[in-house]
Amino acid sequence: MSGSVLLKQYQHADTNVQAITASIAIENLIHELQKEHGLSAGYLSSGGKYFKQELQKQWQLTDNQIDKLATSPALANTLNNIKEDTALYHSLTEQIAQGSSARKHLIAARQKIIQLDYPQHFNFYSQALQKLINFSSQLRFKSDNSYQVLMQSDLLNILKIQAIASSERNLINQLLSAPTFNHHDFHAVMQLSTQLENAINNAKKLITKDKLKNFEALINNSQQQKIANWRVQLTLQDSYAELTEIINKLTAYKSSQSSLTTNDIDKATEYYVAAEALLSSINNNKISTEQQALVNRLNQATKTYLSLIINNDTKQKIYSLENLQQLDDGIHNNLNKLKQLSIIDSKDWWFTSTASIDSLHQLSNQLANKITQQNIIEKQRILSYFYISLFAGVLFFYLVYLVGKSTANNLINTISGIVKGVEKLAKEPDLELELPVQGSDEMTQISRAINKMVSERMKSKSALHRASAVFEHSAEGIMVTDADNNIELVNPAFTKITGYSLADVKGKKPNILSSAHHQPEFYQALWQSLKDKNSWEGEIWNKRKDGKIYPEYLKITAVKDNSNNVIQYIGLFLDISNNKQYEQDLWYKSNYDALTKLPNRHLFSSRLQQAINEAQHCNQQVAIFFIDLDRFKYINELHGHAAGNTILKQAASRLESILGENDSIARFGGDEFIVISPLSHKNDSAELLAQKLSEVLSRPYKIQGKETSISSSFGIAFYPEDGQDIEMLLHNSETAMYQAKRDGRAHYQYYAPEMNLEMLARMHLEQRLRRAVKQGEFHLEYQPIVDMRTGTINSVEALIRWHDPEHGLISPEAFIPIAEETGLIEPLGEWILHQALTDLADIHAQGIPLCMAINISARQCINTKGISFCQTLQEALETYAISPKDVHIEITESLLIEDKPQRLQCLNTIKQLGVDIYLDDFGTGYSALSYLTKCPISVIKIDKSFIENITNKQSDVKLIRAIVMMAKNLELPIVAEGVETRQQWDFLQGLDCDYAQGYLISRPLTKAHLLPFLQQAVPFQYLADNYELVKQQI
Repeated sequence: MSGSVLLKQYQHADTNVQAITASIAIENLIHELQKEHGLSAGYLSSGGKYFKQELQKQWQLTDNQIDKLATSPALANTLNNIKEDTALYHSLTEQIAQGSSARKHLIAARQKIIQLDYPQHFNFYSQALQKLINFSSQLRFKSDNSYQVLMQSDLLNILKIQAIASSERNLINQLLSAPTFNHHDFHAVMQLSTQLENAINNAKKLITKDKLKNFEALINNSQQQKIANWRVQLTLQDSYAELTEIINKLTAYKSSQSSLTTNDIDKATEYYVAAEALLSSINNNKISTEQQALVNRLNQATKTYLSLIINNDTKQKIYSLENLQQLDDGIHNNLNKLKQLSIIDSKDWWFTSTASIDSLHQLSNQLANKITQQNIIEKQRILSYFYISLFAGVLFFYLVYLVGKSTANNLINTISGIVKGVEKLAKEPDLELELPVQGSDEMTQISRAINKMVSERMKSKSALHRASAVFEHSAEGIMVTDADNNIELVNPAFTKITGYSLADVKGKKPNILSSAHHQPEFYQALWQSLKDKNSWEGEIWNKRKDGKIYPEYLKITAVKDNSNNVIQYIGLFLDISNNKQYEQDLWYKSNYDALTKLPNRHLFSSRLQQAINEAQHCNQQVAIFFIDLDRFKYINELHGHAAGNTILKQAASRLESILGENDSIARFGGDEFIVISPLSHKNDSAELLAQKLSEVLSRPYKIQGKETSISSSFGIAFYPEDGQDIEMLLHNSETAMYQAKRDGRAHYQYYAPEMNLEMLARMHLEQRLRRAVKQGEFHLEYQPIVDMRTGTINSVEALIRWHDPEHGLISPEAFIPIAEETGLIEPLGEWILHQALTDLADIHAQGIPLCMAINISARQCINTKGISFCQTLQEALETYAISPKDVHIEITESLLIEDKPQRLQCLNTIKQLGVDIYLDDFGTGYSALSYLTKCPISVIKIDKSFIENITNKQSDVKLIRAIVMMAKNLELPIVAEGVETRQQWDFLQGLDCDYAQGYLISRPLTKAHLLPFLQQAVPFQYLADNYELVKQQI
């Protein structure tokens, strides 16, 4: 591995260490600020009654974290590492610059809150927390190590759970601290509880297996159970509040007096039934002593109330309205107390929920530190490689020096020493050599001694060697223990895998390798299997001598004697770290794009389905943005694929930098990206994000030290309005994207159902066009072009016509653009060329001198096979024996505007063949003098759209005069298209226009009708006779 590669890997690992360390500091500040937010909510909600001391202590904790973040070397180093990404660097430095003013606002907000002046200043916390979260999300690290990517995913899931749990804690603290129970706040609590449950379930699905048990233990501990019970009690308290409101409405408080005075016993009975329902509901649930006392008083008051009504109805006794008023007031007051009374102490809630969140925060910090440690280890590994390489190089040259010196000075002494040493080795059974015996010199003695050793070893030690070889050279680690599970023997593979030698482990238990990764139940099952089946095998995580945890596949066998007593246990295992790493790498490669490090199509589908599920549960929308870079293929063609890859990586980085915490992005393929954005409000959120996406992609890109611009088009579809599943949402967003491209590119379009109808019609037309090309449903017609000075026809233009068997004549304006887009223009254009030259050859055979104009498109210049059109044209001219001067090639301005060197070279070669090039539809596109001067144009054709308005549109008259004047100055002949009236002819003839083409001369004719037309002597002589007169009039 080269030094430059090691340096790059070291810098990459160091960048990750700094980014993660800075993120930990930010997350610690967020954690403390969330506590301050919740304590402020409880203090304000209680009217200053609770949490004052806790809040003031929390101020100091928050300030400590602010100071740590402000002086964090990791933050400064991270900013220095991302200077190359100018957009992200400026964004982060600008946010840091705003930090001092934010701290002043925090101090001001605290003073206002402690004075109970909070409506405006309390919102500061939510804004500050959101800015910190956004800042932290922009410090996302990237790694090619799939295990680190998995740990980062686990960390993000836990941080999300922590954020939602903090919001729930703060809102419940506000609810419990208030003097009255607020149903609106409780509804918001339930929404947060649902989000928290969804986040936990999602984390369970995605979290790696080695962290799942710890995570489940954390979310299922006694604190969480207590919190869950409190949520149930809050739900009951809310139901009590709702039921008391129903009772108040049923009784229409104080209206009961009218029931007594009018003897309306039905009204009283209705009240009694409703009250009994409330009391029954409360008695069926666990309530406090104080609540039970209120229930008893309500029960007694209700029975007294009904007794009064019945006695009044039977005329037994008339009670005064004053007595009834007092009874009603008592019932009403008890109902309100029952509605307001909570059995949960706000401080109990605060400290319990905070302890739970602190555990989550501790877990997230452990994960972050573990990721940091992984990168630190990576740095150390790279440094180790460097020092080893340096030492090996020095040692190599030193050994070369010693060997050379020794060989030169001590050759004879060395040979004698070898002989004596080998003769001693003949007594050892571990040497396997066979040398030829020739002569009687010292080397012969060496050979005889070696052969003798081999012979003795093969005779006496062959069986023992086979067994030893298996033990010594096996790739599997082998460990032998006695019946009490004390280690007796290990092989070299054991030492190589674990790092422990036999001396390290002999007489010790195998749990010296324990990684604490498995629960006690795992080992209980292992020993039970050994007891029942005499063996166990499976995957297990153990720890090497250097502390590294690794996976192995282990098989243990119990060895028994003739009495069926266990005398030994033999364990054979393989280090499967590479297999696990391969699985992780395979997962990463199958879910992430190698170039941009973004999720790929596979992972995108999973994330979109997850977003759909959450949106369905929360009754929200999801926006899908299908993004395509405009004319990206030209970047590849002009600058090469390396430049294209640079553009893609820059675009991916920009898109990532503006996404929210819940947004997702994927590279869908080629130059296509997709963004998933869960929305709470469809129009506002989607429109804002669309504008950001368009703006960030429109900034100039740097390629090979130069700036270049490239726009983007994208379509937007919404779940559930535009599709209920992944396939439909993708299809509709892509449809909207193509509509944006058809509308001119560089903007976005929202999906509309009618787009599918347009796309379907276009697809049907494309299918019919492919069939037509195969079945030859086309024919050519020829429109004459007349010389306006002589009235003679000197050329015709070949025009393609398509007669569909089902739909009749199809306009070229409808199918030519599709042919160019799909590439069908290549076989179609080649057919037009050969058919036109075939007909021209037949016309020349009739003795009629005539030139033929043939249209070509940009795609024909260099076709997909890499063959230039000039080569095809030259071969066709030779095949049909046509002189180049009798053929004209017509091109449009769109072919010139792309300014590709290959196309200009093709046009120059065509001109060199002797073929004239006509510029068709002049004035309708990107007309510029530069094209006329640097391209080999012979003739200009004025578009018919200008000709048809010359009798009633003065601006077109001026334009035509300017075009004719310009052409005359450039010495380029002019052909006027679409001449249909005598007035148009006279006007153009007066301008000294050279040629005319249009219905006034002739409609397009088939070859059969063209020949008789051409055989006329001078068809337009009568017009030529008036040339001088018309010129004077004009």
